[in-house]
Amino acid sequence: MTLRNPESIHPWTLPNRKSSYRNSEEERADRQTAVEAQLPVWRALLPGLMEKFSRIADPRRPGSIRHKLTVLLTFGLFMFIFQYASRRRANRELTRPTFWEHFREIFPEVETIPHMDTVQRILERINPGELEEVMTATVKRLLRSGRLKALLVEKQYVIAIDGTQKASRGQPWTSEALHRRHGENQVSSMAYALEASLVSPQGVVLPFLTEFCENAAEQPEFEKQDSELKACKRLLTRLRKMFPKLRILVVADGLYPNGPMMALCRDLHLDFMFVLPQSCLPSVWEEVKGLRKIEPNERRHRWGNREQIFWWINQIDYDFREASGARRRLKVHVVGCTEFWEEGGKQQEAHWAWVSGQPLTAQNVVNRCNRAARHRWDIEEQILTEKHRGYEYEHLYSTDWTAMRNWHVLMHLGHLVNVMALHTEGLMKKVRELGFSGTLKFLYESWTQGWIDRDWLLARCQGPPRLTMAF
Repeated sequence: MTLRNPESIHPWTLPNRKSSYRNSEEERADRQTAVEAQLPVWRALLPGLMEKFSRIADPRRPGSIRHKLTVLLTFGLFMFIFQYASRRRANRELTRPTFWEHFREIFPEVETIPHMDTVQRILERINPGELEEVMTATVKRLLRSGRLKALLVEKQYVIAIDGTQKASRGQPWTSEALHRRHGENQVSSMAYALEASLVSPQGVVLPFLTEFCENAAEQPEFEKQDSELKACKRLLTRLRKMFPKLRILVVADGLYPNGPMMALCRDLHLDFMFVLPQSCLPSVWEEVKGLRKIEPNERRHRWGNREQIFWWINQIDYDFREASGARRRLKVHVVGCTEFWEEGGKQQEAHWAWVSGQPLTAQNVVNRCNRAARHRWDIEEQILTEKHRGYEYEHLYSTDWTAMRNWHVLMHLGHLVNVMALHTEGLMKKVRELGFSGTLKFLYESWTQGWIDRDWLLARCQGPPRLTMAF
């Protein structure tokens, strides 16, 4: 058997059956029930988003404005909430009156329906940092509301970081992109992004922060280009500045266990659990092999269908040289896990190791490894979802670097709204039946194909929204 996270609230398989509706009235009632479960999330999040959109400085001349900035950004946001693959398709589908007539009843701020080219032009002129502040403020609001407390591990929020290529072109398309030389005369360029997402033992992933690898406009093509590690230093600094008092545990892959990165986490008061390959930190591994013979710290644990044996060594001295040339010493802690399970009638075995920012004990080792460090994989699943399951992560939407970054933030905002909606108690039953993509398609069809009655909709919008999360 493959590994299954025993705490996951997500369905492992979807039912393979015909429709259970006996008539159209049953289908209408089910669709209205699903929309009724989605509405509180929209009513809780979208007014705040629109209000923050309105604070962004509008770069247009006042006399030439036809569509409010809030309308333009909301229109762009819904391209990702409804998972349209292109601006052209969004123009065709989002401008249909069936949805927007209902939407205006709930949010009268949206007075007009713009063309996507108009959205594109405004995104070329907006500072991406302002849209990123909207994203950060939305996450802060969710944290303050207490709706995400169930995602805590050892009283800390787990932030996973990982880099991925967003797009690649066979020829240079902007000076900010990274460049690669192929042969003597061929040069390609790519947009590369480092993502930070809130992950949890339940498998819930909330995207919220991106740092692009970005060259200076005047920089020669192949001199000291930006890198993932440089971007990570900027991202962690931004993360601590945005959440100065939040207790954070950073989890990442085997690229990150090095002296400067661990020192930066210590300086920023960030806890960490980094994957530790055998090829990384050889002096630390040498200490581990020697100390394990005299410090037999061990704990056995049953996790899902696997038997686990944890071992750990604390307070290992690690010396390294900083960029300034000065030498520095850190105390690090190493934990490993050996797993056994049966698959295909054969006994299987796997080994894992992490370097930790805090000492390990028999009381915290399972939480830090199983409920935090192992969920580094979840950000990779999130990136795969955004690339291949509706959010078109690899689609630039614009070759203008500023507009591309703004589209990227809107994509993450749309994904965040959908994640919150799909993890409400009212929609989890539908998710277990149709999956995430199927449920979003079901909701989109319910909004746009005439299943919703106006009076019914207005009746569901009375009183404050109540959110009951499934995690």
